[in-house]
Amino acid sequence: MPTKTPTKQGFKPLQTVTGAELQEREQQRRQEAAKQRLPSMKAIINWLNPNENESVRATASLTVGGAFAVHGIKVINGSKGEFVSMPSYKSGADYKDIFHAVTAEAREQMNGAVMKAYEQKLAETQDQALGESPGDVTDESDQDESGQGEPADTKGGPVMQQM
Repeated sequence: MPTKTPTKQGFKPLQTVTGAELQEREQQRRQEAAKQRLPSMKAIINWLNPNENESVRATASLTVGGAFAVHGIKVINGSKGEFVSMPSYKSGADYKDIFHAVTAEAREQMNGAVMKAYEQKLAETQDQALGESPGDVTDESDQDESGQGEPADTKGGPVMQQM
């Protein structure tokens, strides 16, 4: 029988919590804490493969928290669609990541930053092929802290995406 705690109106029974509920609450608490601790991430598309028949679609670099840089990230077109591949090395018959996210939230943020930069670079390339200049439109993301707009890259340089 649950114990009772005093309230202004008398006693009310304490909530009984199962082990599974405790585990779920702890997992949710950890996920929320991890989201709050994630550093900013900026992705740059260094190279876009013009040959659509090859599996490597692009290469990218990622800056984590303004303090660390990861190079050699690939956007791969696999049988289940496009995905982000971290830099790796071959060890025997296996490949091992040189850099990888520790949490699912960090992995989602990294993959999201790279894929968003990739999609933006593709759109810019398509706009240039159609004769449109990507520098024609300036949005808030092109402005620095002072509110001054920076000219958009019209020469097809790297695309940075911050998450």
